[in-house]
Amino acid sequence: MRAALLPILATLAAVQGHAHGGVAVDTDPLTKAAILEEDRPVPWAGWSAGVDVGALWRVTDNTSQDYFLAPAVLSLRGPAHLEWEFAGGTLVTRARINLLGELIADGPESYYLGWSASPSIEYWFPGEHSSLFFSIGGGSGWIDSNPDVDGAQGRDYTYNWFMHGGLRQRIGDRADLSVGFFFQHFSNRGATDPNPGLDALGPMVGLSWDF
Repeated sequence: MRAALLPILATLAAVQGHAHGGVAVDTDPLTKAAILEEDRPVPWAGWSAGVDVGALWRVTDNTSQDYFLAPAVLSLRGPAHLEWEFAGGTLVTRARINLLGELIADGPESYYLGWSASPSIEYWFPGEHSSLFFSIGGGSGWIDSNPDVDGAQGRDYTYNWFMHGGLRQRIGDRADLSVGFFFQHFSNRGATDPNPGLDALGPMVGLSWDF
């Protein structure tokens, strides 16, 4: 009699174990991955910090100098404050602030240090692993001006205006790799005469982290 009850008791114990959380132990890998993917926060829900580096060349004739700049841009993006479902993906806007450090490798000056701010407009494709992004904004900064040289910047304190766009791709749970273009304008807004300013354009690559 006792031997006959053992299989029944073992079956009841197994059923009870499943009822008290044993399901997770026997869940297949595909189901586990789906559960983890569902619980993963969207990439635009939190803060993101990144660094972009590139190369910029003068693209207009407002100065006679052949400028070449090597910029490094540290950026901080906040959580999305506007969000729309669009074409199967998600369009979001976020606040963005930048710190600029630029080596002027060719030109009368040698460096530019500054800051800028803008919205970051991002379209995340379905799957939330890649996005198109675009920012446009401005700020101010300091350049070691050389007004005695024809075509050089007229004073140290200048204003900047920029556009930055491209493609961003997730390369981990919290990391993104980006490639794109960067356009930048320097000017002192007519504080000196002449006021040549500078328009420069070139490619940028970047790496960012969510936190």
